Amino acid sequence: MAAVPSLTVLVYTKDNQPVAHCLEMDFMTTGCSRDRVVADLFETIRDEVQRAVAKNALGRLYRPAPEQYWQRLAEADPLGGNQIPLPPAPAAALHAGEIDVKQFACAD
Repeated sequence: MAAVPSLTVLVYTKDNQPVAHCLEMDFMTTGCSRDRVVADLFETIRDEVQRAVAKNALGRLYRPAPEQYWQRLAEADPLGGNQIPLPPAPAAALHAGEIDVKQFACAD
């Protein structure tokens, strides 16, 4: 099975709430702080990758976000990189212990 590609997370504000949006998977979380929404999104991604590996359906995770979000990425500022650690079973199946993530902040 192929390794999980690097992911892009766009952080922005919608309706006065921070949003973290994984553009390759079109997953998003909202909450009360930037740190919290990013942490929640990372947990969601980790859980969904684990489920997909268990069902041999990793390809179904990837459904890109609508074009408007990719366009916003072009104007966003880089926040840095992180890794999402994977549990043992998905890590073994994917030959990777973590998923690389690049974060960007978008002006409102």
